[in-house]
Amino acid sequence: MINVDSKILDAFVNENAEFLTGCRVQKIRQPTRKEIVLILRKNSESAKLYININPNFAHICLMSKENEEKRRLQQPHHPPMFCMLLRKHMEGARIIRVNKPENERIIEIYFENYNEIGDIIDECLAVELMGKHSNIVLYNTDNNIIIGCAHNIGSEKSKERELSGGLPYIYPPKQNKNNLLLTKYAKFEKIIKQNLDKKSLKNIINENFLALPQIIVEEICKNEGINDTSQLSLQKLYIALHGFLENRAPVYTMSADKLHYSPVIRLDTVYKCVNSLIDDYYANAAEIENFKNLSNELKNRVKKETDRLETALKIRMQQIEKSKKSVDLRRKADIITANIYKLKNFKSPVVLTDYNTGRDIEIEMDDSKTAAENAADYYKLYNKAKKTCEIAEKFITETKTNLEYYYELLYSIEDAQSYQDLVDIKQEIMPDESFSKKINHNSDVKIYSEEINGYRVYVGKNNKQNDYIYSKLSAPADLWFHVLNAPGSHVLMKTDKKLPDNDTLLKAAMLAKKYSSAKNSSKTSVIYTQRKYIKRPLKTKSGFVVYKNEQEIVVE
Repeated sequence: MINVDSKILDAFVNENAEFLTGCRVQKIRQPTRKEIVLILRKNSESAKLYININPNFAHICLMSKENEEKRRLQQPHHPPMFCMLLRKHMEGARIIRVNKPENERIIEIYFENYNEIGDIIDECLAVELMGKHSNIVLYNTDNNIIIGCAHNIGSEKSKERELSGGLPYIYPPKQNKNNLLLTKYAKFEKIIKQNLDKKSLKNIINENFLALPQIIVEEICKNEGINDTSQLSLQKLYIALHGFLENRAPVYTMSADKLHYSPVIRLDTVYKCVNSLIDDYYANAAEIENFKNLSNELKNRVKKETDRLETALKIRMQQIEKSKKSVDLRRKADIITANIYKLKNFKSPVVLTDYNTGRDIEIEMDDSKTAAENAADYYKLYNKAKKTCEIAEKFITETKTNLEYYYELLYSIEDAQSYQDLVDIKQEIMPDESFSKKINHNSDVKIYSEEINGYRVYVGKNNKQNDYIYSKLSAPADLWFHVLNAPGSHVLMKTDKKLPDNDTLLKAAMLAKKYSSAKNSSKTSVIYTQRKYIKRPLKTKSGFVVYKNEQEIVVE
């Protein structure tokens, strides 16, 4: 992530100060500890001023509706204390001016409101966007005393600057950097050459001059074709940096990967509106971060469950192996019974003849019991082992079915293309009990589809979509495709009772392979059958079906 710098904040204030001045603060929301949303209104026009002080996403912007959805903001059931404080002081207040201190990453929003006795009071909301030191501070402008902060900074965290209610509000310590606009070229060249052996050019300029982040220097060097540190190149860089700092409305661009932007001086303008650039960049980054976090959360939950099931399966398999020895217990009981006439006075162990094989066998027996009682004990152990084996086999069958389900879930999570895909999976894994089971959630299901040789083919990318295909879209004569013995999407071809040719069947099978965990395999078997031969058994997990009369296609 690239943090907003002083230059971008200058451009943001210059662009939006006129609109913000005079706005009324209608509502205040605090979705998380590090996010604040001020709902503003001016001349029948509404806007949402979004403030984020997360170190990785610290920024401020007038948020669009589309980007609000990308950020996935949620209203907490109980507003945090800082939100309640802001509501007390700012709701209904009128913004009187917006200021940005020179070379600081701080935006000050001054507003006036009425206190409890009806007197007009002036206060300020200082938004500090300084990486890990980002904060939001509300203070009284008459005496500069802090009313409250998004998070307090005590002496144990900072010896230079404490922030908490009741303390005076002061700016961060001044940076020991030069202002390039006030620096002559000779000094600029001297600073570069003194540090060139230790650090890169962009590091030197960033650490010694104000408002010039490394990405700015890197982009300007690229834009100007500067690739060495000769005197001619340094003079060219000095002039270009001057031009950037003097330009009050720089051109901004965002690259196609949505994870990188850089303010540069170039003609191919993508963003002329700084607010839109900030809003889009951080909304896209938040969307990717939210997607990644939810994906990891679901993967961890599914992985935990698969690990538990695999361990349980291993234990049951060991029980089966042990239970296989139960046959020997019964054989010993039978031998004792067959030789019981010889065992009136015995001493363990005894050697008896197995009449089935004609061989002698040594058997441990309890001297304190009769031969019949010893045989009964062996029969009892045999029956217990047999019952354990039967229970274990039933459990193994259920466990393997559950493992297949979770392997399918894991594939669906890894193959998810949108945040909503993950939300559908989360709803399946952790159903929201506030929803009624009678509500039909299929009405908003979006299924990917494409046409193959005139046949419409649908692809279910999670169990919710698979169930929808099975229960709502399919007809008895339609064809159902799935990779053999591997997690993958359910693929349904609408046939309208017309039998597809071999080329169409192959392309549908290739689609089933593409949307499966076997997509990178050299050869994959895909089965298909008519929908009327597909059945979802009662009390089975979502997306699970059984089939018959299937045929197989090998896809290379």
